[in-house]
Amino acid sequence: MSIAHANRRQLELAGDYPIQCNEKWFAVFPRKLEKLSKMSSVEAGDPLTLVIYRTNRGIERDHYAIPFTEVADLFDDKHLTHSTVNGSIRWNCTLKNDQLHVSRSGIHRDVAGFYGVKLSTESVDTYLAEELEPSQEYVEGRATSIQVNRYERDPVARRRCIESQGSTCIICGFSFESAYGEFMKGFIHVHHLYPLHLSCGERTIDPSVDLVPVCPNCHAVIHSKRPPLTIDEVRDRFVTLNQKLRTNRFS
Repeated sequence: MSIAHANRRQLELAGDYPIQCNEKWFAVFPRKLEKLSKMSSVEAGDPLTLVIYRTNRGIERDHYAIPFTEVADLFDDKHLTHSTVNGSIRWNCTLKNDQLHVSRSGIHRDVAGFYGVKLSTESVDTYLAEELEPSQEYVEGRATSIQVNRYERDPVARRRCIESQGSTCIICGFSFESAYGEFMKGFIHVHHLYPLHLSCGERTIDPSVDLVPVCPNCHAVIHSKRPPLTIDEVRDRFVTLNQKLRTNRFS
């Protein structure tokens, strides 16, 4: 059974829109889309995701998890259709060969990067470590569901970033190894300076330039705003606050 089908109710509660798709077509209903969009922005705190899945092929991860912002232009009111069978108003859609099409739009959107990725109802490991070749290029941008931006991190690129820049937070200077000992050596979050959700599908990155090591606290602060705060903005806030604390402590 598709994991999306098994978690359909939980996905809706999280503000995602799960849609069962057959080999020919599927429908998206504007009222339900509006309802789940409101749930997504208010309750889940994350943009709505279209989870388009199939259940008749016996593939557990036979689904696409597409951030609605990536395809919102296709779901324009002028592309709505009226069913001659029950009179319902909906968007009739097809998804074939990784191409999403909404009737009357005349546009086919490539959504291959969103196939089989983790859903908002699944947990994600924070620490990924891999061996790598120092001169290798790494590709990232396959969409997935994680707390901060729903895009997959390539574990090799993450490791390359830490090898080139270290595992100390570049904002606050925190080191897991210094605080907790040898067994936490090399542990740190990695932040993408260029938000992955702004890229179209996969793109090549340079781990020593496009990625930076940040602690979980600073990483959470970065992604507390949309668009994310910059490294300098968070560092300035951290420095300013700590200066105030030191001043108050000795005054």
